[in-house]
Amino acid sequence: MPTQTHPVKIRPVRPEDWTSVRAVTLQMLTDAPQAFGEPLAEAQARTESEWMEQAAQLADTSRACAFLAEDAMGLCGYVRGDSTEPRLPPGAVLAGQLWVATRQRGTGLGRALMEAVSAWGRERGADQLVLGVTETNLAVVKFYEHLGYADIGMRIPLPSDPTKQIIVMARKLATGSEVTR
Repeated sequence: MPTQTHPVKIRPVRPEDWTSVRAVTLQMLTDAPQAFGEPLAEAQARTESEWMEQAAQLADTSRACAFLAEDAMGLCGYVRGDSTEPRLPPGAVLAGQLWVATRQRGTGLGRALMEAVSAWGRERGADQLVLGVTETNLAVVKFYEHLGYADIGMRIPLPSDPTKQIIVMARKLATGSEVTR
């Protein structure tokens, strides 16, 4: 769980959160430029209307979702869910762009954000959650393995650098509370 000194509130993205979605996206791309498959300059070049449209799409939780985490110091976490990815097997949803600010790492916030997107997937009838991790980010692979995800043997070229691969991982969604190891 997030630290007592910096309690965290996790909430779904609303259409009016477009400035927060922009801020957290730029922060995570600055913090970990190779982890999210999008160049920082590309995100910086988006217009206000594009950010507004993205937030509106994420707030319409029938197809996608996003969760923001905030503590007393501001934005400190983010995750997205998507049921529209055409490469997903039936009954699966995609979790992506999990990011936790340095000050909250190791507090359980990453797990809490993944639980939020897992609950969203279960509410939509999904039976598994799929995600991708850049092959150079082995510490994150270990984090997901600890949450019960397994490498399914699929590799996808990283869009921002096709010389790198994305490791595809998945786990079954429990019908009740999250199952962790």
